[in-house]
Amino acid sequence: MWVHQGAGDDTLNDLPGKRRERAQDVRSAAFDSEAALVQGILACTRRARRREYRVELEVDAGVGIADLVLAKRSPRSTEALRAVGSVSPRLAVLLSEGVGDAIWDRAALAAFLGASEGAAQRVIAQLAAAGVAAQSRGSLAISSVRTPPFERLVAVEAKISDWRRVLGQAYRNLQFADESWVVLDHAFVKPAVAQIERFERAGVGLASVAQGQGLFIHYTAGTHGPMSPAKRWQAQAVLSARVLARRSVSVPA
Repeated sequence: MWVHQGAGDDTLNDLPGKRRERAQDVRSAAFDSEAALVQGILACTRRARRREYRVELEVDAGVGIADLVLAKRSPRSTEALRAVGSVSPRLAVLLSEGVGDAIWDRAALAAFLGASEGAAQRVIAQLAAAGVAAQSRGSLAISSVRTPPFERLVAVEAKISDWRRVLGQAYRNLQFADESWVVLDHAFVKPAVAQIERFERAGVGLASVAQGQGLFIHYTAGTHGPMSPAKRWQAQAVLSARVLARRSVSVPA
């Protein structure tokens, strides 16, 4: 699990004598905006002390923008991060084993991309500028990345109450993520819990956050993703580029 549960471990279900009073207290402490809810989720991740995960906000992996992505780095992945973070996200799948290393020339690349050879040549120029491809006498060599920079990605969609709106996006996030979750304001989670089978069918986890009480788990996400290797690599490239950008900012000129 990407965070530990808070005071809501029992999700109020085993405390019939206290349920009404505590539910009323939770409603009065509802989050006043989705931005505040996101901050509540971030607070839960910090309390969990899962330092191996870094939280990134608003990640676009080509299936819509995920509110949060928790990313766990692969061991000894510095070189992979530099390579993947240097290419356009939509081209990152070319660096995966079995894809780029099976493309031997411009015509093969054009066929893979479904583009003209002129467009493929422009892609080769981009890859060469990033240092991950070389072209000589008509032949093409694309450097593959054996181990992706991030070994585990968890996507989270945050919403105050409208779970129907975000369930579809959470399901799409399984194109690139190992797990996908919907996290609601605990004050408004009951309608979603009443439809928990919708989350079960989608393979999407459901949780809620209550101010001062922490995280309540209502359905634990399965590990169904990533369903699309291309989208997984696109997410890898977006996240890698962010890491590289932060490093460049932190290094004095």
